[in-house]
Amino acid sequence: MLHNFLYSEYSGWIIARVIATLLSTLFVTKIFRIIWGIFGRNTIYQKFIKNVLSAVIWVVGIVLALGRFPQFADAAAALIAGSGIVAITIGLAAQESLGNAFNGLFISISKPFEVGDRVHLVNSDITGFVEDITIRHTVIRTFMNSRIIVPNSVLNKELIENANFNSAQASSFIDVIISYGSDVPKACEIMANVIGEHRDFVDTRTLEQQQTNPKVPVFVRALGLYGVELRSSMWTASVSNNFIACSDARKNILQELEKERIQIATKTIL
Repeated sequence: MLHNFLYSEYSGWIIARVIATLLSTLFVTKIFRIIWGIFGRNTIYQKFIKNVLSAVIWVVGIVLALGRFPQFADAAAALIAGSGIVAITIGLAAQESLGNAFNGLFISISKPFEVGDRVHLVNSDITGFVEDITIRHTVIRTFMNSRIIVPNSVLNKELIENANFNSAQASSFIDVIISYGSDVPKACEIMANVIGEHRDFVDTRTLEQQQTNPKVPVFVRALGLYGVELRSSMWTASVSNNFIACSDARKNILQELEKERIQIATKTIL
């Protein structure tokens, strides 16, 4: 009975050491993430490396916790020493989890997108903003504020349309159809002024182009069935504010056309 009592006390001490090791691992991980958050940058590469190092800390912590049990002590020592880590890595090489890790590394190095970029996965027809990249997956926030978890191995094979790649500036067409007999030059002038004076409009001309090209070119797109079709472009600093800027411009253009008694074309029933 004394032996059983001592054994139970010994087992309790082992369990206490295991819990202490896991709590220490949690504490070290939290401190590491805090320090990384202070000195690191919010890039896709650094996010991936942060998550990899956090995973390594947890692996080491779990191995140390298992090493508290006498039957696992030798195996844990071998793993920490490195002789077992190579064997585990080779054993996992064919596993999907390690494939995701390597694909995540390739993505973070090649940088087809950054955190915050608006991307469209062509094959999967997924559109949203990149939030995070972990060892296993990349998190994309949709316009409905839901999160899509895409395995890195899948993402690395995707056709990715990135609205922010190289330049975050975005453009959308603004089309207006005025009736035949209307003052076309005046309508073009109104469109150019409204778009060019909008607070979010970005002038994309080079210094050389500014000498010859108008700030906001307006084109006669077509002589349509119902009227003269005019087209211009609204450039903004990013895609996130382009839709609202275009909406404002269309409303203001309509108001200015009405002031000048320029009619929007409508279908005529003969």
